[in-house]
Amino acid sequence: MASTPPSSKRINTRAVRSGGKLEGWFSGESELIVKYLHETSRKIVNTPKLVSFTWMKQQNHIMVKSLLKEQRLKSFLEIFGTIYPDLVKVFYTNLQFNGDTLM
Repeated sequence: MASTPPSSKRINTRAVRSGGKLEGWFSGESELIVKYLHETSRKIVNTPKLVSFTWMKQQNHIMVKSLLKEQRLKSFLEIFGTIYPDLVKVFYTNLQFNGDTLM
């Protein structure tokens, strides 16, 4: 009988309270606040997927585990903690390109 993977670890999400003052969150341009209010703030930040390497070991998924280790993804896939969706949205709103260069 095949075992099912353990239930996913719980990821906490928290709202960040701005008190209605968005000016300090953006890199100086009022256009970014408008972009945030009308575009970015409406987008959903996906909750990341986590991998249980203990479960993989118990189920003898050694090859998958070793491939993830070789690609140096093990520590990245085990990360869990609190996510702040509002700050993720502000980060992406502030991203700017100058030609091919990320500013």
